[in-house]
Amino acid sequence: MKRLFSSKLWIAVVILAIFIAGQLLGAFAIKHYFTQSKIEELQPSLSLIEEKVANGEKISRTEDYLIKAYDVHGQEIAVYQDASVIASSADAKTDKKLTSYLPKVISGKTVVEFKEVPGYSAQAILIGQPLVQDNKVTGGIYILKEARAYQAALNGFYLVFFVTLAIGTIIILVFLALFIKEKNQLEQMRKDYVANISHELKTPLASIKALTETLSDHIVTDPEKIDQYYSIILRESARLEKLISDLLELSRLQHKKMAFAKSPVNTQEVIEKVAEPFAILADDMDLQFHITERAKNLPMTFSNEDRITQVLTILLDNAFKFTPEQGSVRIDAKTTVRKAEIMVIDNGPGISKEVLPHIFGRFNKEDLSHTSAGSGLGLSIALEIMEQLGEKIRVDSQSDSGTTFTITLKRA
Repeated sequence: MKRLFSSKLWIAVVILAIFIAGQLLGAFAIKHYFTQSKIEELQPSLSLIEEKVANGEKISRTEDYLIKAYDVHGQEIAVYQDASVIASSADAKTDKKLTSYLPKVISGKTVVEFKEVPGYSAQAILIGQPLVQDNKVTGGIYILKEARAYQAALNGFYLVFFVTLAIGTIIILVFLALFIKEKNQLEQMRKDYVANISHELKTPLASIKALTETLSDHIVTDPEKIDQYYSIILRESARLEKLISDLLELSRLQHKKMAFAKSPVNTQEVIEKVAEPFAILADDMDLQFHITERAKNLPMTFSNEDRITQVLTILLDNAFKFTPEQGSVRIDAKTTVRKAEIMVIDNGPGISKEVLPHIFGRFNKEDLSHTSAGSGLGLSIALEIMEQLGEKIRVDSQSDSGTTFTITLKRA
């Protein structure tokens, strides 16, 4: 379990990492597209200004952007017609930063950066290019423009980023916790299943072993007792065979996901065929058993005859097993436009509320008399068959009020 938790925790960490990386890539994408749009917007203006400055002309001050120019030695070149503008806007830190790009700009490369610029209320986009005079690079020139739109978009994205990150993290962790909880439950079910199988197999084997040893040691000499012991051995062997057969059947149904061939089924004939041996058994067990007129007049259905026979046999066997003497078992039915429903009803002790939600689970049998020879797998097999047929099986029961099992079949 620790290994499972570790692996799933690692998966959660990977998912979170991918999620964060995606968010950060989104931020970089915003920056990239904004930068490209600003280059396309400002590059023509910078090129025109560069030509004027290279020819010794002065430009007018504008509120849209700031122009700075430096010679190859890092000395600022006056670009504005009003010299006071230079004095008021010049800043040692800005000059130092811009001149640090000079080697790159002089070599012919375009510089694009987002920087905090003194005197600006927000980050600014900075574009630099060589200052060329008479085909000779004499310095570098820069244009700086406030990047309010970019900053607002990025701040909004970061807000969404942290909110979605928090929500995404919570969802992933909750999913992981539920997954681990489910795995723990499945692990416990597996352990219970193995324990139940061991118990169910151990009981008949212990009986067979004890009786065989007694007979082998010739401790019992009475012929009637010997016959009784042999009878018990045969009964326990049959019980063991039935348990193993049911285990194999359930395993085959659950793991192979068999495709049952469907065809028109004469539902009346199926019910009569299934009911025939139980009618004989009812007399021996002093039970009342009958089929209602509605069940005798069911329409044709579209299903798998052999599997429906198997399910009805399981349900009737269950009903007979838990119905006391002089009790009653009946097969009833009803139809709708698209479906036929077959009910197996008994007036036995019913199923307790605690057991009812788990009645179709493996070995979840409520043996009220503690003498049942069943495997506890019959209803699990019935459920698997009905699910693979695309049909439903349900149970309605209350303690001391009997039980009704209902299966649905598609009408032909």
